[in-house]
Amino acid sequence: MRHNSLVLLVILLPMAACSTHVPAPVVVQAAPSPTQPTLAARIGSETPAATEQLVPPAVTRPAPAQPPRQLADGSRVPAVQGLLATAERERRAGRLDAASAALERAQRLAPQSALIYQRLAEVRLQQKRWPEAEQFARKGLGFASGAAAQSACWRLIAEARRQQGQHDAAQAADSRAAELEAAAAEPL
Repeated sequence: MRHNSLVLLVILLPMAACSTHVPAPVVVQAAPSPTQPTLAARIGSETPAATEQLVPPAVTRPAPAQPPRQLADGSRVPAVQGLLATAERERRAGRLDAASAALERAQRLAPQSALIYQRLAEVRLQQKRWPEAEQFARKGLGFASGAAAQSACWRLIAEARRQQGQHDAAQAADSRAAELEAAAAEPL
């Protein structure tokens, strides 16, 4: 008998948990003020034209024009300047791997610096790693903002292509560099 009671309790207990009573939420409404009629009274007593006047027109103001901001590329950070100087010393001494390592560290600190990519391309040219030189010059071209920096990158691309035997492509890159140099020389 005790066993049957226990089984019955185990079966009915979960069912009892499902039948809990939750009271209905209480909604509190504020009474309309005596000086203003309710919305329903206003809508019912007015013409459609008057109803449209109740809804204020949506006012959208254009955002004030922001001048374009030139983001710093990070090349003026003292740590980056130090790494660039180290890389130049190492390059002049013929230690191209050390120069490359310093430039790669600088690139991690200033990933949007066209100058760093340009220097990496120069070192890769000296290392005779032509495809990488072209790649770094192209990356620098993407971040270069002035005609002089863009022209320098195109010259590096031309040299890398020439060393790979792509003479027509090298000539096209040289032409692009010359166009940029001519445009930069013209007075505004």
